[in-house]
Amino acid sequence: MIETLQPNEWVMVLLGIMGVLALWNLWLTWRWLKFQKRWRQLLTHSEGGSLEHALYETLRRVTQLEEILKAHGNHLQALQSQTDRCLQQVGVLRYDAFPDMGGQQSFAIALVDKHGDGVVLSGIHSRQEMRVYAKPIRGYTSSIGLSEEEQTALREARAR
Repeated sequence: MIETLQPNEWVMVLLGIMGVLALWNLWLTWRWLKFQKRWRQLLTHSEGGSLEHALYETLRRVTQLEEILKAHGNHLQALQSQTDRCLQQVGVLRYDAFPDMGGQQSFAIALVDKHGDGVVLSGIHSRQEMRVYAKPIRGYTSSIGLSEEEQTALREARAR
């Protein structure tokens, strides 16, 4: 078939190939210009600086944030050690201290921290007076004897 082509047919084939190559060249040029536009946008920071400046600024900010995060971590540890010593568990028991008294006016309150250290407060109400007692607690036990009501309040606090 190639041997049978006339010279003007050869010209037409070559013009067709050149047309396809020209279209391909236009498409590649369009893509190249689009790429260059994106590349310029990438290399130019939004504030007018270079990409290098933007990267240095980002690295500086990351370093600052790492320092802030470390400081917050230290602060969090300090707060955690403080909250371990705060009163976290409460047990309350209201009761009638005497058979002839009603309304459960007497009480026992256990206030302890995470380690079981704190205080038990007892208030005993009678017709003539109200007495309040405080007993220290260490490790959910007291060096001073606890009444049954105080022990119940302490058990309730420990269960929380």
